[in-house]
Amino acid sequence: MSGSEPLRGPKGYPILGVLPMLKNNTLKFLKETVETYGDLVPLRVLMQTAYLLNHPSHVEHVLQRNHKNYRKTPMLEKLRPVLGDGLFMSEGELWTRQRNLIQPSFHRQRIDALAGRMVEVVADWMKQWQRHAASSKPFNISDDTSFLTLEIALQTFFGASLGQDGPAFAEAMKVVHDVSAKRIWNLTSITELLPTRENRAFKQAVALLHAVVGRIITERRQTKAHHDDLLAVLMDARDSETNEAMNDKQLRDEVMTLMLAGHDTTATMMAWALLILTQHPEHLENMRHEVDTVLAGRLPEAADLKNLVVTKRAIQEIARLRPSFWWFARVAIADDVIGGQPIKAGTTVFISQYLIQNSPKLWDEPEKFDPDRFLPERIAQRSRFAYFPFGAGPRVCVGSNFALMEMQFSLAMMFRMFDVKITSDPNPQFGNLITLRPTDDIWATVSPRLRH
Repeated sequence: MSGSEPLRGPKGYPILGVLPMLKNNTLKFLKETVETYGDLVPLRVLMQTAYLLNHPSHVEHVLQRNHKNYRKTPMLEKLRPVLGDGLFMSEGELWTRQRNLIQPSFHRQRIDALAGRMVEVVADWMKQWQRHAASSKPFNISDDTSFLTLEIALQTFFGASLGQDGPAFAEAMKVVHDVSAKRIWNLTSITELLPTRENRAFKQAVALLHAVVGRIITERRQTKAHHDDLLAVLMDARDSETNEAMNDKQLRDEVMTLMLAGHDTTATMMAWALLILTQHPEHLENMRHEVDTVLAGRLPEAADLKNLVVTKRAIQEIARLRPSFWWFARVAIADDVIGGQPIKAGTTVFISQYLIQNSPKLWDEPEKFDPDRFLPERIAQRSRFAYFPFGAGPRVCVGSNFALMEMQFSLAMMFRMFDVKITSDPNPQFGNLITLRPTDDIWATVSPRLRH
């Protein structure tokens, strides 16, 4: 930016500015905005000016170099009834303390120890796919991946399924996600206090989730039996300075945060993976050849991950094309300058992983599925802030390695055993939700894999 030319942006409506466009179809509006106005665009929202940032240097500035000057937007307060003061919601000293407590739980050795349980869940789940194959009837892939990733989360967090509470817990998770996605764009919280059917369902869903997780924590405190799951690790975590552990509410908030964020994002990305890989048989066959060679017919183990490199690159490319968390907002604490543009304290900035990771300025043929973009030599040629599906900087997602392992194991096992045929729209539109879900569910049939 020259400094002499004022930035241009969409005009929007009187008083509301561009808020109606953001609310109605966030992705479409943001995509058209950067295509029309460039990589740094003023957005008038409720008589204030926000900025849409769309360059890797902007990402680096906000998330890395000057991250302490940016806090979460008040929009995310809509999630506090669910997530409390968990890692996703906390700021400042509380965030630092909780991050230091939780980070060791997701170190590679800790995650590798959960590999066996994760593989057992997927292997058991494949029995349902065998029944689907026998019936030849289409089934809902979107729901299926959601239930699978929830079961993996339950088994790795709690060491067991929820039994009779399982279906109600899964439905409550869905209600919480869908209602929260709507509430983020509400101008006021007053409507959330009204006794509508949706508000009652949301309140009941939150109460159920908190009650189930709280009950499990209480039972653990009382029995003091040994467990080798993530909840046990979190309960054993101690502050390095005070040697204090998390209290019950902190534990509940962190478990809710990790489960809700990790379960939904991985389920969404796995559904996209099944859709995209079936549309690119040459890449699918490369992946299958690798799986056949590395595993030789046995179930995968943590030690196999380093050899499933073709599978990992395919997942990385899917995360580029369809990042589950696809946008975020931050608020400047003090005056700043980004890309030559003064940013006043209190100003909101928007950044979209989807837009940057699909930018034709940064990626050759960005709409093309090309896992080889993640060969080491090609990664070295681009900014590391051109690709950040799990965030970047100090607040990068603590569960990214967990999610990658879950995807590698699940996709390797699914495609080793089955052929998948998509029966719904092969190019679904994106929904205006927190995660980049398709507007309509993905449906498919499966059959025993035909080997060539």
